[in-house]
Amino acid sequence: MFIHQIPRIVPTLLPKLIWSNPVGEKNNAVYFTFDDGPTLEITNFVLDCLAQYEAKATFFCIGKNVVANPQIALQIQANGHHIGNHTMNHANAWKYSIDDYQQNYIDCEEVFDQMNIKSVGFRPPYGRINSFIYQNMTLTTPIYMWSFLSGDYNQDLTASSIIQAGIKHIKPGSILVFHDSVKAFPRLKIVLPALLDYCRQQNFKPELL
Repeated sequence: MFIHQIPRIVPTLLPKLIWSNPVGEKNNAVYFTFDDGPTLEITNFVLDCLAQYEAKATFFCIGKNVVANPQIALQIQANGHHIGNHTMNHANAWKYSIDDYQQNYIDCEEVFDQMNIKSVGFRPPYGRINSFIYQNMTLTTPIYMWSFLSGDYNQDLTASSIIQAGIKHIKPGSILVFHDSVKAFPRLKIVLPALLDYCRQQNFKPELL
């Protein structure tokens, strides 16, 4: 069974990471985030969908994809959304040395700097962390995790099941994870407008991290 919502004990054990936004609990805000882009056509679909619902979001971009699709990255920013670091090459913290992982993060930051993109923070690929991320990186940048993982990249899930999980778990303050990637798109194109519509019906306002 796919776990869409982080067990309550996990944020308690790892309080230096950002799992939700208490400000949103007070003002009925939710936080749509998108990992692994920017990707030609798919990120543009997401931007159009967000505009349709007058929603703001945060995109955790892979550096190499920003290099490949610079105009889309700039369009994300021009549309009033935030961009965060997702490493240069979607680096897995459990498979990299600390030095190599840190360099992968820095390489992505340098790409952002060259394009005058200000990073709002960092999300570790796969949600995998190590002691360096937890003890050191949290001192210098916000590390964003999530309240609700859509699983749109999982081919074993249906769009309908993801939508139902979102309706069950999304509440004010929730940080939601989607993916503007080729792998996720068959489900994302159905799930995203449905959950944006659900949030509108509930008067949940999608805002920036």
